[in-house]
Amino acid sequence: MKNGRKAFLEALTELAEKDKNVLLIIGDVGFSFLEAYMKRFPRQFINVGIMEQTMMGFAAGLAQAGMKPYVYTMRNFIVFRPYEQVRNDIAYANTNVKLFGVAGSEAYKFLGMSHNVFVNKDGSDEDVRMMTELPNMKVRLPQTEEIAKLAILEEYQRQGPAYIII
Repeated sequence: MKNGRKAFLEALTELAEKDKNVLLIIGDVGFSFLEAYMKRFPRQFINVGIMEQTMMGFAAGLAQAGMKPYVYTMRNFIVFRPYEQVRNDIAYANTNVKLFGVAGSEAYKFLGMSHNVFVNKDGSDEDVRMMTELPNMKVRLPQTEEIAKLAILEEYQRQGPAYIII
């Protein structure tokens, strides 16, 4: 997909305009393209920092309180570090948390396994395989910006957790 982040931001802005319960939660990433959203919706934006486990538990708690959290960070920081919280607090609890994973660019390759998702021997991405095994988790892999935006808007209407790669 050429620019999934653009589709994500467009859809999220539409949702935040009409629903004050829509909340963007980030893990200290994406500032260069999220600045306009942060300024426009300061009460609908939280940077949890580099505390992935806390971010997932926090999002689950907010969802149970009626908020609509949209968690955005690098794919590996959604799946690997906080897997227990994603599994227990979001998937098994069937909370309405939408997880948005973005791949690291070539600039992150030198950081190795901590910042990159690798392909399994069968050709599947390791994060996708893990997330599809979770109960209640809807995994979406949109291939175009248009399909990504549509998926985000559809997930707003659906109760339950989702993992969307953008």
